[in-house]
Amino acid sequence: MMLVIGVYTAPVISKAGDDVWYGASFDFDGHEKYLPSQFKYTSSSVWMSCTDKDIDGSYYYARVNAVNVSDNPVDVSHGYEYYFDVNETHTMLNWVYEKHYNKATVKCTGYSVDDYHGAWFGGYWNPDI
Repeated sequence: MMLVIGVYTAPVISKAGDDVWYGASFDFDGHEKYLPSQFKYTSSSVWMSCTDKDIDGSYYYARVNAVNVSDNPVDVSHGYEYYFDVNETHTMLNWVYEKHYNKATVKCTGYSVDDYHGAWFGGYWNPDI
């Protein structure tokens, strides 16, 4: 009598959060947009990637903010700001977790935006990467 035992192993991927798709539109130079907030569970950097835009020459700067209990943004970036254009990816320093907040948002400010048509960007961000 022969006994055959098979073992199946499934790969497990673990990370603190899921990539969140965003779209950010700007009406004029200096216009600010806060992305929808996400829970932040670690002291890690916030990862963000710009994948699309509709106006050549436009770009934006981003910085990480915490979200307080009143759902208001609080700047916890310590002044770190990151330039984004298509195919730009950054791991952004922040102090959301260290300042005892549990939600993060990204504040984006648009530049070289057409005042008539505006500008639109798309991409992904992750609060815990």
